[in-house]
Amino acid sequence: MDKQIFLNYLVVFVLPLLLGGGLRFFCYKFSKAWLITVAAMVLSVAAWFVAMNPPVLGSELYALRTVQAVCLTIGSLLTGLFVKIRKKTT
Repeated sequence: MDKQIFLNYLVVFVLPLLLGGGLRFFCYKFSKAWLITVAAMVLSVAAWFVAMNPPVLGSELYALRTVQAVCLTIGSLLTGLFVKIRKKTT
């Protein structure tokens, strides 16, 4: 695989996923840590609206930002579920 393609996948998919999971994991001790996931969901919905009606026609930027926002949300959701399941078992 080409080095540039690897970096593209890293920046678009992996880093936002890790960022969402990391933010939620570092804040799991707070009682309102779920607000991080809610904020990520609001960001994803806003990104979808912008991607459906892009300000600059033909630009891929808005679709890429939407994918990044969705990956951030997925990372936060998965970490929240993992922490919640882990708390119930202990």
